[in-house]
Amino acid sequence: MVIDAYVTSLGASLRGPRAAKRELLTEVRDSLHDAAAHHESAGLPAPAAARLAVDEFGTVRELAADYQRELALLQARRTALLVAGAVAAQQVISEVAWRSAATGWSWQPSWGYMVLARTVDYAGYSVVLLGLLAAVACGAGSRFVSVGGGFARATGMAAIGVCAFFVLGGAALSALSPTWHATTSASLSPPALAAAVITTATPVWMVYSGLRCLRAAAPTRSALGRHPVQEA
Repeated sequence: MVIDAYVTSLGASLRGPRAAKRELLTEVRDSLHDAAAHHESAGLPAPAAARLAVDEFGTVRELAADYQRELALLQARRTALLVAGAVAAQQVISEVAWRSAATGWSWQPSWGYMVLARTVDYAGYSVVLLGLLAAVACGAGSRFVSVGGGFARATGMAAIGVCAFFVLGGAALSALSPTWHATTSASLSPPALAAAVITTATPVWMVYSGLRCLRAAAPTRSALGRHPVQEA
């Protein structure tokens, strides 16, 4: 049917979180069926009623950009929350691991090490705050501030940049600390191994989410080429 073809065409033009996209397309399909049923009740044949409902709703090219903006902001919000939560968790894990490993140490960090450590710490606090603010801006805040695909793209790039900064910073701090060449029973304990798995998987997740932001913020396919709706 023409309604199914229209929804399929719209879906092919959009990118974003799968569940949100599926829900959006379901709402579009239900709205079109309701409009077609109204026209049928007014005396139009079913095919003509469906075609009229689609014509009144608007073309895929006209509507895809607005729907894509909604999906891009949702993906950006998820990415911002992920980055804020991951960095906050990493800060806690690092502090606990440091205090556990430093028991009985006589090592005194150098001035350069302390500067790097404080830079990483304060950068972490800033990222958590900015991530939460970005999440608010992409959600309820979008009613008060103008955000769109550009903001989602910036969020994705920031997520990848934040990941690179903390991976490099963490690696440098680890390489400069006495634990780099030390293997103790504490470092092989289940909590330590679990922390290692988390700290390894989290950057991959952040980069993946950032790339999804960039993809969602890209121009819709309908802006690059038409998706004609053929009546079945």
